[in-house]
Amino acid sequence: MAQMMRHEELPIPIHSALEEVYGESSQLEEAQLRFHRLKTKFHKVFGHLPQLCARSPGRVNLIGEHIDYEGYSVLPMAIRQDTIVAIRRNEGEKVLRIANLNDKYQMCTYPADPNQEIDLKNHKWGHYFICGYKGFYEFSRSRGIDLGAPVGLDVLIDGTVPTGSGLSSSAALVCASTIAIMAAFEENFPKKEIAQLTCECERHIGTQSGGMDQAISVMAKTGFAELIDFNPICATDVQLPAGGTFVVAHSLAESQKAVTAATNYNNRVVECRLASILLAIKLGMKPQDAILNVKTLSDVEGLCISYASNHGSSDPNLAVKELLKEEPYTLDEIEKITGENLESIFQNSASSLDVLKAAKHFKLYQRASHVYSEAKRVHAFKDTVSSDLSDEDKLKNLGDLMNASHYSCSVLYECSCPELEELVNICKENGALGARLTGAGWGGCAVALVKDSIVPQFILNLKEKFYQSRISRGVINNNDLGLYVFASKPSSGAAIFKF
Repeated sequence: MAQMMRHEELPIPIHSALEEVYGESSQLEEAQLRFHRLKTKFHKVFGHLPQLCARSPGRVNLIGEHIDYEGYSVLPMAIRQDTIVAIRRNEGEKVLRIANLNDKYQMCTYPADPNQEIDLKNHKWGHYFICGYKGFYEFSRSRGIDLGAPVGLDVLIDGTVPTGSGLSSSAALVCASTIAIMAAFEENFPKKEIAQLTCECERHIGTQSGGMDQAISVMAKTGFAELIDFNPICATDVQLPAGGTFVVAHSLAESQKAVTAATNYNNRVVECRLASILLAIKLGMKPQDAILNVKTLSDVEGLCISYASNHGSSDPNLAVKELLKEEPYTLDEIEKITGENLESIFQNSASSLDVLKAAKHFKLYQRASHVYSEAKRVHAFKDTVSSDLSDEDKLKNLGDLMNASHYSCSVLYECSCPELEELVNICKENGALGARLTGAGWGGCAVALVKDSIVPQFILNLKEKFYQSRISRGVINNNDLGLYVFASKPSSGAAIFKF
């Protein structure tokens, strides 16, 4: 236990050599090339070399989808793909200049003003850096740290986490940006505080993030998946059974979480809040108390379990089945039960008000059913890994849990899409022990659990049965296939480089 706490209490590691993060293989050669390009372009664009670099990885969530923002544990692992932020303080100019190694992304400039508002209607990639900038200043103020008058920052970014993939490219960028700014001001904080800070940062861009993506990006360890708990954030190492590999495959449907938030991601956050309030009221809480005190489905889990135990069960979903109707609720139906206008319930959340404007009805039964069953699957996954079963049986059970998770995401939470359904089915037909969408959904990636011995053939089968027709139509280039389908072992978390 002390070991686990120490890991979270440690600051972000500072390295002087790439080997300490990227190992000795072809991954190191690729990293050396990237850092050389970064330094060269930084000098070309800004006229001087960077002060330091920070890196933060993407992640694949193995199980526990759309439950972090409901207060439940999740089980992701970091992947080798990451975002690197090169930075230098520029005392001479009160401007933030944010450039990208990829010419597709134009330079963004912002005033060196930590109080500036982010223009959410004008979506720019540089906004993610500003999330970290604002968040770091807010956090420093709360800690009584005086950063002095704002200074200019020259910034160059390079990311290998595919955007819109459900592999947390946005969290990797926000985390790396926040850590780079922190290091440029010669500060460092415990990992768990940075995980919390970066989670709050991303809310500046209008997504009601639950914290999983930031926590794993900051706290990951090579060779382990992590069981991430919230309130407070902590990570428990999970050693995956021998003989299995996770293969990540992109559906090629981009998931634009920040752009579609009002109808997709944030809509589900609002539906879960409404489901929790209605359950609380139906389980005897006064409407005003429920509105004031119940924020997530985990807040009413105890009441649901008490109800279930009176009916010979311990499953909170029994309360959902008995007390919420399967048909979608209208705004009027919900307001009759709560006795209050929904706009006043969500008056402090602009992103939730956008959801109310866009929504015609609310599927509360389905969303609550998914959350409670998925929370249970996360612990079943962890229990399987630490059980006395043979590795073969462990892998089979983990695959079954992944399949059940996908069904729930697809049918109850409705966060899948036709391309993901096709990809998951092809994975299962070609030997995957289990396969599911991963990340927010509505596009992005699937993750499949595959026996080590068939990984090369499995990837070839995916190429032939899913990707070949897309290559023929020019959707992707054959040479880029390795970016869209790859095997992954658990990788390391965020780091600072000072050369």
